This record gives sequence, C-alpha cells and structure tokens, in this order.
Amino acid sequence: MDAMNEQLTPGENGSVAWDIDGARLDDLRATYEAVARFVEWLQARDVIVPACWYTHGWVVWRLAALSAWQQVAYRSDAHPREAVEWWLLGVDPLQRQWEQLVAHRGRHVAPDSPQHSAEPVPPLQEFLARLLTAEHRQEDHPWEGQP
Repeated sequence: MDAMNEQLTPGENGSVAWDIDGARLDDLRATYEAVARFVEWLQARDVIVPACWYTHGWVVWRLAALSAWQQVAYRSDAHPREAVEWWLLGVDPLQRQWEQLVAHRGRHVAPDSPQHSAEPVPPLQEFLARLLTAEHRQEDHPWEGQP
C-alpha cells in the first residue's frame, strides 16, 4: 500500500496522509509521488488535471484528500452512492476551481514580475528536490502567493 493510502486515520503524531504540511520531511516525497499516481489515475479517466498541479499547495491538498476519499468510496463494502458523491462533490468542483491553472499549460508567470514571459514549471522530481531541502522547507512553501 502506498504512503497516501496506508493511513486513513490519524497517525502517532496526529497527522493524516492528506495533511501535506503535517507530513514529516522524509514522508513528503512519498506523499507527492502517491498524489502523482492518483493524478495519473484521474487522467486515465479523462479528468483534465493542470500540468502544474504540484506547484499549487491548495491543489495538492485537495488531491491528497480526494485520493484518500476515493479509497473509501470504492471499497468493496461501499454503497455506490459514495462513489457518485466522490465524483460530484469532490472531483467536479475541483475541476471548476482549477480551470485557470489548466489554461497555464505548465507555464507560470512569476508573481513578482507579471510583465515577463511565462516560464515552464519544473518537472515534478526537480520541484520535489527543491521542496525537500531542509532550508527551503523552513523558509517558505513554493506555492506561497500562488492562486
């Protein structure tokens, strides 16, 4: 079982798998990679996910929670209504909320220099390498100031 779905209940320190800010530094990579697999699963079901999803904290948080919810909604003992609600109350609103990000097509304009051309978003592994440096993690989040 992957890091995202191995705990649907609070852990020893009170954290839950979908609490990205509560994740220990050594668990953060596995969490992002689990969310990336979930994004691939969504895309295989024709859900258009913005290419820059991992650079926006609110999107990562929502995807992490949706992944955990999906595990519950699709359990063998779940009522079909749970899966329908997962799509209608979880996935559909998120798609509407990230429409502007899809239009970015994987490119961002720096918030401090909006007159400059959009820069390509770094690949996920490069983004994670930067995120996982202890200095960067203590200084700020890469999504700070992002919509």
